Amino acid sequence: MSMSKEKIDTFVKAWYQALDFHVPIEQVYPMLAETGLNVQFPDGDIRDYDSFKVWYDRVTNLFFDENHYVQSVTVVEESDDEAVLDVIVGWQASWWEPPAAKSKRTSMTATQQWKVKASDSNAYGMVIVNYNATVKPFEYAPGFAQL
Repeated sequence: MSMSKEKIDTFVKAWYQALDFHVPIEQVYPMLAETGLNVQFPDGDIRDYDSFKVWYDRVTNLFFDENHYVQSVTVVEESDDEAVLDVIVGWQASWWEPPAAKSKRTSMTATQQWKVKASDSNAYGMVIVNYNATVKPFEYAPGFAQL
């Protein structure tokens, strides 16, 4: 199964679109490896679908008006059925903490490293195996809230 740069770019954009639109988790699972999953977020590590669901339910109920902007996807290593990617993504989101009179808005750039492998579990032909969102500290835009 070929993992061309074009297919990789399409998959990365589809991932962030799913997060932005808070799609049902049943549409997100096929984008993740069923076994060997290793996701590192600032608020904890995820190793399986159950722990991903806990994270996903929390963030989709906390953040709104989300926008991810893929700035670059660089293939660092590749073989016939796997690729390691450096992903730089801009993210904007709002959240409200009761009883605050106003919501907060963040705008940041995140440097991530992914490992994807070929799979027939979705139309993109690949799944996320490793996802490290903590490769570098977030770069916040001046004047925006920080997490």
